[in-house]
Amino acid sequence: MMKNYHFNLLLLTSLAGISLGAQAARQQVSTLAELCKAVQESGQTIVMKPGNYELTDLPKDARKIDCSGSNNTIDLTDVYVKVPVGATRGGYIYITGNNNTFKGGVFEDTYPSGLKQVTDFSSYNQDRSTLAKGLRGSEVLGVLGNDNTVIGTKLTVRGSFPYGYGSIYGIGRDNVFGLDKRCGIVVKGESNTIDGCEVQQRAFGHGIYIQSPADNTTVKNCLVEGRMRPSAELYDEKEEYDLPKRSDYKLPRDGKNLPIPIDVMLPLSEDGIRVYTHGGSVTVENCTVKKMRGGIRCYLASKATVTNSKAVDCGHTNFNMPKGGKIIGSSGNFSYAPLSDFRLAKSNQEIELTIIPSPHAVGPHNLADVQGNNHTIVFHRTDGPIDTDVRPIVVTGKGSTIRNETEYPILLESSASGNTIVSFGPVTDKGKNNKVSQIK
Repeated sequence: MMKNYHFNLLLLTSLAGISLGAQAARQQVSTLAELCKAVQESGQTIVMKPGNYELTDLPKDARKIDCSGSNNTIDLTDVYVKVPVGATRGGYIYITGNNNTFKGGVFEDTYPSGLKQVTDFSSYNQDRSTLAKGLRGSEVLGVLGNDNTVIGTKLTVRGSFPYGYGSIYGIGRDNVFGLDKRCGIVVKGESNTIDGCEVQQRAFGHGIYIQSPADNTTVKNCLVEGRMRPSAELYDEKEEYDLPKRSDYKLPRDGKNLPIPIDVMLPLSEDGIRVYTHGGSVTVENCTVKKMRGGIRCYLASKATVTNSKAVDCGHTNFNMPKGGKIIGSSGNFSYAPLSDFRLAKSNQEIELTIIPSPHAVGPHNLADVQGNNHTIVFHRTDGPIDTDVRPIVVTGKGSTIRNETEYPILLESSASGNTIVSFGPVTDKGKNNKVSQIK
């Protein structure tokens, strides 16, 4: 009996130790300095006191939240962090450890004057010291470790040069007037998840992008939203220091010097969800991208599946996929760019897209440019009146099966051959050996 008593006492003591250990692992912080220190340790639940904070509360040379610890839950529910543009020259949230959950938090880049929306792009771009001040191309939030989850975080991204002209003056070394981007979220580790996040992109840069050595990335339940601007407005900028005036209202790239178009909408940011070369595989679920340069652009991924997602009002394309890519139960429009441009003619895609009518479409683009070979594609449409702007679905490749349940016409170019087309809308066949039938 005494032996059992000692055993039970030892067991209770051990359990108490575990309980105390679990309590000790929970850490409450109430300043950004405390948060920065806590996230360097591992195996904790770190809860920040709800409230308003400012990145400038941190020393000028240490304005970065570096989550270098692992196996942490970092809870920033009801935490708002103001980030004055120019307060830091680099990104200010990084998750470099592994197996962390970064939860909540609203981070907003702010201008000194309280300006929320740039409308005078001429004046804005003259004030690089306080307004048009980017992050040297960096992102606000970087996920560099593995097996991390960022959930329910909101970013409002402001401050870049130039802003208001999209990418017409170059996006890399070929930029004409200098370039200072500011992006939202980058993923560079393996098996990371971005869940329920929102990026309001008000600077030139990507919303969410994925780069080497990333792999097995999931982006779900997210919203990325940018802004568009009519290209004709650039002709109203007539001061000698205005960028359109300095470029003689031409596109000074590629040696062509073509006039700035007057009939398109310019996306003021880069892509909504973008995968770069060697960015690995990606899954996109239940996401929405609006008014970015490209919507969901996965064409350089090693593998990609997009499910139940929407991309609308983007400036260059709303969707594109890699070889063997899949789009399931998703939708988009063609207001300012093709629904999909099948970038680089990647083949063997399985596509199911619902077309959202775009009666106010502007610009010379097609509804979709079906490049590449051996696709299986189904086009649905949303309910509502027949669209009067019947731009074509243009097919240039071989061996695809396309079912078009919409009124939009299909044009098979001379290079199109061996395709099977079943269409409600009219079909023009300029190719060879295509099999065409109509849906009655």
